[in-house]
Amino acid sequence: MARRFSKSKTIDTRSEDEQQQDRSRRLRIVGPWAVTALGPVLVEGGHLIVAGNPAALALATLGLAGTGASLCKFLGHLDSKAKRDKDTVRLHQVNTITVTAAVTLGTITGVDTAATAGAWAIGGIGLSLANNLWSSFHKKGSEKGASKWEKLEAEIGLAKHEIKEPKSNGKGTVIAQVEAKDGATADDLVRRIPALASALKIGKGRITHTVDDDDSSLITMRVQVADLLKEGFPWRGPSAFGASIGDVPIRTGRYEDGEDVLLNITGMLRDPGPLSNGNVEHAIAMGVNGAGKTQGNQLIIVECGTRTEVSVIAIDCSKFQQDFGHVRHGIEWPIDKKDAARRFFKLLPNAIEKRTDYLAAMGLSKWEPGCGLNFLVVIGEEAADFAADNEHYQKILRTARAAGIWILTSIQRATHNNMDTDSRANSPAGLCFGLRDGADAQYCLPDEAIEAGAWPQWGNRKPGYHYAAGLGIPEDRWHITARTELASKRDQADAITAGAAIRTPLDAITAEAFGDLYVNRTTYDAPLLPKEEGEENTPQQAAPAPTVTATAPAAPAAPAYSGPPDEEMDDVDPDTMAREVEELNEMLQNVLDEDPEPGEYDHLRIEDEIEPPADDAPVFALGGDDSDKLTSDQGRQALYERLDQWVREGKNSFAPREVTDIVIKVNLSDTKRWFYRQRDALIEAGVISEDESDEGFGKYDILRSPLSGNN
Repeated sequence: MARRFSKSKTIDTRSEDEQQQDRSRRLRIVGPWAVTALGPVLVEGGHLIVAGNPAALALATLGLAGTGASLCKFLGHLDSKAKRDKDTVRLHQVNTITVTAAVTLGTITGVDTAATAGAWAIGGIGLSLANNLWSSFHKKGSEKGASKWEKLEAEIGLAKHEIKEPKSNGKGTVIAQVEAKDGATADDLVRRIPALASALKIGKGRITHTVDDDDSSLITMRVQVADLLKEGFPWRGPSAFGASIGDVPIRTGRYEDGEDVLLNITGMLRDPGPLSNGNVEHAIAMGVNGAGKTQGNQLIIVECGTRTEVSVIAIDCSKFQQDFGHVRHGIEWPIDKKDAARRFFKLLPNAIEKRTDYLAAMGLSKWEPGCGLNFLVVIGEEAADFAADNEHYQKILRTARAAGIWILTSIQRATHNNMDTDSRANSPAGLCFGLRDGADAQYCLPDEAIEAGAWPQWGNRKPGYHYAAGLGIPEDRWHITARTELASKRDQADAITAGAAIRTPLDAITAEAFGDLYVNRTTYDAPLLPKEEGEENTPQQAAPAPTVTATAPAAPAAPAYSGPPDEEMDDVDPDTMAREVEELNEMLQNVLDEDPEPGEYDHLRIEDEIEPPADDAPVFALGGDDSDKLTSDQGRQALYERLDQWVREGKNSFAPREVTDIVIKVNLSDTKRWFYRQRDALIEAGVISEDESDEGFGKYDILRSPLSGNN
């Protein structure tokens, strides 16, 4: 049997890209030598064709020169689109110009002489060697000196995205226009961003992007290669001291590219600057404990406290003095109790109605500076204490913006069990500070900011860092990290103190709408600050609003505790003790002497039955006669006077049993039904409301006096 021999086939284990790169390398090396060796044959042939005809020779010469010039220009355009470095562009230009000149001159003179052939050979060999050396060493050198941005460009090129016009702002930020080609999308780029961030050795959230609204293939990519917020920025003071809140936006911090964080809380500004005008947008400030929400709220209060036509209402039912004690004298209405916050939100709809009626009478569809009403800024710190399951809260968020009221809900996590979903939907703006889970940003930031790359998963490791969306801020800045300015409590307190001279008092329409609850509020005339060295340690007291003094006598003060009973007994004088015992016996004897029938029942024992009274025994009646009865109108008036007295005394709630003495005097057969009718009328009039708190079952909140001017 014949033995079959076969040649073994070599298997190339390289990838397709590696094989293509090898073929390109061979072409770059062999190509220049092929032009040097074969070029003279072609050029000499052309020379022989046109040498005998002067006109053809002239036309050929012009054609070759024009073709070379056009080729040089076209190659320069290709290099520009491919963003090749300057050295590569120069090499291509030298090659094109040299070859064009050699072909043109060779066509005119020919290369059949020793001089022309020698010149072609020397020039060709030199140019070929130069191209070979360039191909061997330039790539390694360019890769070694490649910038991070060039590496990023290479990575994006793999995903069919071409970078155009990358620019650095000199502050650690590179912005580039990216064009998606061959059906690539922005989503393809987003999937590559984590790998690109890893290649550039930068953190998650430092590469963000926005897509052009008119052309989805155009993408603006932003790379933050350095954290310029790490050292923080000192507070520069109020941004517009003495100006109206409706003049210019308020400033709370800086972005990582050095631009100011500006907020348009009123919706309309005379000079919005880089922001846009629109409507009032309620906001959610969200972040874990220690992320810097409170410091941001303090800066907002200071900005408002140094402006005109604005009043601040701050609600903090957990630690008001600790959070806002140093700026409390600039807060128009500080609320630090849950029951007071509950009553405030029950009365706020009445204030909204009165304010919108006033604006409508002025021909205004929204609040504007100079309209006669103060813009109201309501800051709810630790809002989970009062926003969860509060039906009044979500209704207010739907209607307050038209009345010139901005509500900031500050909360650690705005999930459904801490904040009603409707309330969250009616708070379109967001100030998102550090979170434990970056995915929770969806409860605070718009979808556009999250899709662009906003990722605040730094917890409380970076206090003050945040994203700001809405409030007139351009959408292309919603995903840029910012940080609140660093302000000491004393500097903020000094600014608030200085602003007392220019602040506008709350307008009468709003004050009357809140009624007695506003009149009886607690206000402060001094900041609560830690004492500095050498400063007297005098207590700072609250200055309560004026109230009517109650007629009830004050309870006597309890004696000071002076030690255990045994120690007190050891110090008592025996003579004094004997005298007091004698006085006590005398008092008891006096009581026995005043008994009208002493000893009448001495013979009875506990087990004996009491003898029935005689027929002619006197009958004692409990209570008064018919003259004490009240008509329905008189009972209503007595009930109103009781409520009015409680309001003046500062009593904010009551239980039905506290008015039983009035109800039983009403001369009706069914007094319980009469009370329920009065209760329903008072609730409908907004005088009282049911206490929905867990500990307030069966009680009623007193919102205002039924005898005040509003009623």
